[in-house]
Order: sequence, then structure tokens, then C-alpha cells
Amino acid sequence: MFNSTAKKITKTALVIAVLMGASMGAHADSLIPSDLTSNIEKNIAAQMQDMMQVAQTELSLSLQTQLSEAMFEMNSNEDVSQLAQEQSEKVITSAMVKE
Repeated sequence: MFNSTAKKITKTALVIAVLMGASMGAHADSLIPSDLTSNIEKNIAAQMQDMMQVAQTELSLSLQTQLSEAMFEMNSNEDVSQLAQEQSEKVITSAMVKE
């Protein structure tokens, strides 16, 4: 009788241990992917934010450079046209004086 009771208790304890182990294992398995997914999402979000800031800075610098070049070209073209007008006016003035 003692042997049968001991066997039942042992079997019950073994079944409970197996069930608890399986339950904890399943719970741990679900935690690891969720933590991993959460970390990956955070890293991706941080990297995307950094990339957007870099892209915004590069775009701003590019636009400033293009604007500066356009303004420089406009000033250069105005200077060239002013010099051409001054030279043509001098030529005309000197031609008028010679007459």
C-alpha cells in the first residue's frame, strides 16, 4: 500500500513538474521574441530618425549651396553686363568726341 501511494505521489509530482516546466518554457519563449521585436523596433525607429535628420541637413546644405551659386552667377552676369555697357558707352562717348 505504501508503494502504490508513493508511486502515485511520484507520478503526480512528475506530471506537475513537467507541466510547470512546459508552461514556464512556453512563457519564456513568448517573452524572448516579444523583447527582441521590441528592441528591433526601437533600433529601427532611432535609425530612421537619425537618417531623417541627416537627410534634412544635407538637403538644407544643398539648397543653400545652389542658392549661393545662383546668386553668384547673377552678380557675375550683372558685373559682366555692366562692364560691357561701360565699355560700349565709353566707346560711343569717345566716338562722339572725335566727331
